[in-house]
Amino acid sequence: MSPYEAVGGEAGVRSILDMLYARLFEDPLVGFLFEGRDRARIVEAQVAFTCAFLGGPQRYAGKALPEAHAALPLLAGHFDRRHRLLEIILEERGVPEEARREWLRVDDTLRSSVLAAGEAARQRSRRA
Repeated sequence: MSPYEAVGGEAGVRSILDMLYARLFEDPLVGFLFEGRDRARIVEAQVAFTCAFLGGPQRYAGKALPEAHAALPLLAGHFDRRHRLLEIILEERGVPEEARREWLRVDDTLRSSVLAAGEAARQRSRRA
């Protein structure tokens, strides 16, 4: 069984991401990064992206990660907080361990490109 199937397909992925972004938008450590953002649009893009890397039939056609995060001055702690909240939600939802590990593994591989975009955003703000 693929991780996609183990989490309940697109409906399961969507439910988990809805929970994740509801928490992220309200989180005292990272919530400010989402001010003025469209949560439904973010979740929709994340559903396609996540389903694809979990083995689902969906294909992500959105922006590349660096471009999607280009305006955000992200630091390692911001990434870590999102990753930890995802881990908590996957556990709360009872996602099977193998699928949970794969989702978190792939999520962690995105760290360098997301943080590179954050560094670029900080550099731009210093020059402004």
